[in-house]
Amino acid sequence: MLQTVRAAAEARLPGAFARLCPIFDRLAARNPNHEVHLLPLLAPAGALACDVGANRGLFTYWLLRHGARVVAFEPNPHMVRVLERRFPGHACGDRLRIVHAALSDAEGSGTLHIPLGFSPLAALDGGLAEQQGVPMERVQVALRRLDDCVDGEVAFLKLDAEGYELKILAGAPALLARAQPTILVEAEERHRAGAVASLRSLLEPMGYRGFFRDGAAMAQITVFDPARHQARAALNAEGSRVLPDRTYVNNFIFAARPQVVERLEAMAA
Repeated sequence: MLQTVRAAAEARLPGAFARLCPIFDRLAARNPNHEVHLLPLLAPAGALACDVGANRGLFTYWLLRHGARVVAFEPNPHMVRVLERRFPGHACGDRLRIVHAALSDAEGSGTLHIPLGFSPLAALDGGLAEQQGVPMERVQVALRRLDDCVDGEVAFLKLDAEGYELKILAGAPALLARAQPTILVEAEERHRAGAVASLRSLLEPMGYRGFFRDGAAMAQITVFDPARHQARAALNAEGSRVLPDRTYVNNFIFAARPQVVERLEAMAA
């Protein structure tokens, strides 16, 4: 029932849903281990950040609050309307640009599969929700390359693309080489087998080091174990929420900038 109400609000009442979003964002930040608390380190005030897969704007909200400039990418048209209503003042200035597109390794078009009531799980290839028979909305979306959308010195890149991370990074070779942005990326074995290992294979030769939150502690990615850190039993039936008193790691930080690496290493010591 809650998912049905959420789906209706996102699609039919974007203004009302947008007004509720800051409450959701503050509730998320009540978790002291949430990655939003790392944003002052990962994206300092005045820095340029990209929020890829912005959805309702959780990270965009906190990035703006900490003084960053943001380019938010969101392919779901319902959530784009929410973002436009959430941040009208910022979107009219130079603090925020909203791009209605999905990122990939080539320009074109694709089909976004949006699970009703579970918009954060929307995926270009259908993803797990379609495999599980969840009711789905399908919309055609534009595909763009990150290198063609941003030419500034991006300091921070947040990726939440439900298994599409490698294609997005493949569309940003110039940005990665030029700016070496710190990357916060969601990667799950259930979306793509070998997801974390493939990110390491791509980024470590570029000088990146990997880290993740293991409960309250920071850990180096060399100790990541999918069987322990991404056990399916730690999630609810829909796979959309971690169960109480369980741990499930799906966000990883890759850093190449020396000052960020040093801070993360100190936190992981």
